[in-house]
Amino acid sequence: MDFQITEGRSTDIIDISRIWTEVIGYHAKFDDAFTLNTEGSLNFQLMITAALTDPNQVLFVARKGEEIVGFLYGFTKKYSSIFKPRLTAHVSDIAIKKEYRRKNIGTALMYKFENEFAKSRKADEISLNVHSQNVDGLNFYSKLGFSNKLITMRKNLLND
Repeated sequence: MDFQITEGRSTDIIDISRIWTEVIGYHAKFDDAFTLNTEGSLNFQLMITAALTDPNQVLFVARKGEEIVGFLYGFTKKYSSIFKPRLTAHVSDIAIKKEYRRKNIGTALMYKFENEFAKSRKADEISLNVHSQNVDGLNFYSKLGFSNKLITMRKNLLND
């Protein structure tokens, strides 16, 4: 499959938001904390728009011709106030249209993030979050060399 990875443009935001909303719907099946509120898509659009002009953020877009088939949004963050100083490149969101999954697009986006963003900023590590029930996501990231470091646990107090 022919596709190209480019930096995101302001004209891409609506299409990216649609892909993200589809993927968030998938995540909401695992965890209702991912259920979007009425401003969710708009707030996401504002967040990724900021990546277009902030050198500490990046938006990569996968295109098949003119069609946007996936994207990756990430940023760098410094940790230094308590523990050993380090710069982390964090993948906030990566999403591929359902019909284009398992075609190496996600791998290409992650490769570009690591090699053209994280390494160029001399990041010490790459981090990301994946839901514990997202078996496909866990397997994908494991194949790319990621491993579990932290486990987040939550207790729902709304139904007590």
